[in-house]
Amino acid sequence: GKVASTYLQYAVFPKFKGIKYIQRTKFRKYAQLISENPIGRYLLSREFDRQMEFEVSEFAKSHPNTYPIVIFRENSDWIASQYRRFIKNGVGLSFREFIDIEADTGFWERDELLFMPKILRLAHYFTHPHLVLLFYELTICPMAFFKVIADYTGSTFAPEDISLEKIHKSYREKQLRFMRAIGKTLLPRGTEYSSNKIKASIQRYGRMLVKYPALFLGQHLPDNWVPAGPLISPEEKEAIRKYCAADWAEVLEYARNQAALKHLKG
Repeated sequence: GKVASTYLQYAVFPKFKGIKYIQRTKFRKYAQLISENPIGRYLLSREFDRQMEFEVSEFAKSHPNTYPIVIFRENSDWIASQYRRFIKNGVGLSFREFIDIEADTGFWERDELLFMPKILRLAHYFTHPHLVLLFYELTICPMAFFKVIADYTGSTFAPEDISLEKIHKSYREKQLRFMRAIGKTLLPRGTEYSSNKIKASIQRYGRMLVKYPALFLGQHLPDNWVPAGPLISPEEKEAIRKYCAADWAEVLEYARNQAALKHLKG
């Protein structure tokens, strides 16, 4: 998640030709959809962050010959974007409560910030080489980025068919600071929904009723009505960058080596 996944799932992958794309909303039905037409190639896409180990192992039980694709974004930028998503959705945690790089008492464990272990999991569960892509390459040269995926999946696309317009808009810092204050006072403190489907639906609906009016108000309220200070302090983000620096360097080297090997193979 937070690597333009929604954009890819709705604006890019459906435009690929020569492969059957299973939309993210139908991901849980992949076994049924593939069994109905088992001949051919399928492209599936979902955002799995902390759930990656479980989801990959489950999928590999029936499809070990999958060709995995994973996209990474620099660790501190990625977790900051994840945090903004949680705040937008009504979670009233401070950034330190969300991810505590020092004591590891946050909602997210700090080891979830590391990407090389995720690459190794793909190598462990699947028989084919995996494709590691970098989010910033998508922002610099999107069409070349799409072509790498198309080539890897044995598909094609027409560049004129793909819009480069964003799917989701970004919320301003002021809106998110106001939303965090609302989350601390009006919304449930917990960050997880109930395991009961009915209760979870009620919780989600309740948050939706509060979320969008609060985000709208946060944009138009006077500045002195909104809590001051940054959503994430520069010091907190820099601490995460330093903690993950070696991991990110390994990911960059891994991705570069992949690209070099592909070039040498012609």
